[in-house]
Amino acid sequence: MVIKLSALRFSIRLSIVSLLCASPLLGQPEFRGAIPAVKSPECDVAVGYSYGAVNFSGKPTVNMNGVDLSGSCDYTRRWGATLDSSYVRAGRDPGSGHASYVLSFLAGPVFVPAQNENTRLLVRALAGVGLVDGSVPVNQLFYRGWLTRFTWAVGTGIEHNVSGPFAVRFNVDYLRTRFVSSALTVQPQNNIRVSGSLVFRFAARREKRHMAARRP
Repeated sequence: MVIKLSALRFSIRLSIVSLLCASPLLGQPEFRGAIPAVKSPECDVAVGYSYGAVNFSGKPTVNMNGVDLSGSCDYTRRWGATLDSSYVRAGRDPGSGHASYVLSFLAGPVFVPAQNENTRLLVRALAGVGLVDGSVPVNQLFYRGWLTRFTWAVGTGIEHNVSGPFAVRFNVDYLRTRFVSSALTVQPQNNIRVSGSLVFRFAARREKRHMAARRP
């Protein structure tokens, strides 16, 4: 019994001493050299004007106008990803009375080769699906033909901060689609797509936050 009481007293004294020794550490502020928290991707949405120069079978280049909607996320200072959708449309063809359009849904990586505090240069490669709808002339008759096929694009762009979370972005892409030719066969189609968008960021750019953190 005496041994148990002695052991109990020793345990109590050891606990008290341990608490007294640990109390200065518990009262100190958080150690700033600890493992940093994982940063979440910095995302944005953009909407704006899109122009497409499309060459249908049996026609000169058709000028198309429409809208572009995209969402992007930056995972590192150099790499990100984007989801892009555009719809461009031409007026009615006098011969067929039918309007032509190109609708695309693409996604892919974005690389930032150069940037400063306010401006970024962008390079992107996208892939997805495209819907091409147009009038195809066959023996002086017009047939309405639409086709949905695999579509890809490569391009470059520039993004510039305007104010707060807002920025402007301009992109130029080479867009590869497919269409129904005058011989009623599926043919590749080369397009140039230009877009200008207003960007809204859900968080400030990472490099700007780092600059603010370094200021005294």
